[in-house]
Amino acid sequence: MQLEEIHIDQKKKAIALEQLRQAVKEKEISYSPSVASVVLGQMKYLSLSALGGQLICLLLIFGACAYLEGSKAQMMTWLGTGSVFASILGVFLMLELCRSSSYHMLELEQSCYLNIKQLWCVKMLIFGSLDLLLLTVLIGGISKNVSCGLFAVALYLLVPFVISNGLQLLVFTMFRRGKREYLQMCAAVLVSLLSLAPLDMPELYTFACLGFWGMALLFGTVLLIAEIVWLYRSLCSGGDLRLMDLC
Repeated sequence: MQLEEIHIDQKKKAIALEQLRQAVKEKEISYSPSVASVVLGQMKYLSLSALGGQLICLLLIFGACAYLEGSKAQMMTWLGTGSVFASILGVFLMLELCRSSSYHMLELEQSCYLNIKQLWCVKMLIFGSLDLLLLTVLIGGISKNVSCGLFAVALYLLVPFVISNGLQLLVFTMFRRGKREYLQMCAAVLVSLLSLAPLDMPELYTFACLGFWGMALLFGTVLLIAEIVWLYRSLCSGGDLRLMDLC
């Protein structure tokens, strides 16, 4: 018995294979979201109290600038007020990071699509951007009401901002859960008070002392970057996840 020969239309076969190849090309094998979509997607998971604190700070900055401008405040009063605001801006990021370890969520976050180091990088990016936005508003509001200029005001306020963030991050990584939140607030208050000390020495806010402020900013920036790198490497290794959850 001879089987019936099946005739294949080579033209239709070629068309079908080409359609299959095109379908494979169009199929999204892996999904790589953009940084913007990741940031926007994570916004809804952030603590409302931390975001609300940022908004309250912005309103307080506007209120303080309006009051000082209306009362014809002196330069040292402007710089003292700005230094206090700059010192407390980083509190909200630290409180957001504490949320993960305070509720033993590190292992769960590590198993998500974005692991713990990626999530914390996104949080740092969001709150860091908001902090810099508020700091820019603060610097702009102060610089137009004092005689020392925009660059000097930015330098004077960046020093307490960077040192306060570095000290708070150090507290976050060194102390146990339950104590950190209070110690971080104490660190911010301490830097705020210390930033008021130079106000008794107006000569520190002169052109001749800009080098001192620049060195202080450099020291604080190096310290902050070193702490962030250490924290990131700890998260990458995974060895310190359990320790951070218990701390």
